[in-house]
Amino acid sequence: MNIELKEIDKDTLKVGDVVGVAREVGAGYISSFRHDRIITATITRITPKRTKITTDKFGDHDRHEKFYEYNYNAEKENELAEKFCQIRDGVYELYEFKRKGMDKISDEDLPEVAEYMNAIMEVIEKYKEK
Repeated sequence: MNIELKEIDKDTLKVGDVVGVAREVGAGYISSFRHDRIITATITRITPKRTKITTDKFGDHDRHEKFYEYNYNAEKENELAEKFCQIRDGVYELYEFKRKGMDKISDEDLPEVAEYMNAIMEVIEKYKEK
């Protein structure tokens, strides 16, 4: 999926504008996911030379920060990043559960857990290296 984010020209920004700010999503040690979180923020201050822009959620941004229009594409980018975070966090929790208490699953829940695990394994099989 190719998502094109529309960058906003900093010269057109004014106080009160709502912009999208991209934040990297960590995927492991020194690696990140291909989609960024796009978080909306309101501009609260702009220096006269536009070297520093301040937003309500992140504080000061330097001149290298890019701001994006928060449109359908930015929403899609953010949604994919959030879904990745859910998977990443779920895998971590699953590992911790395996380590600390997998044998505690009740007999009533065992068939349902096994069914979900089979569904997950079907998806994982697609991405295994051959």
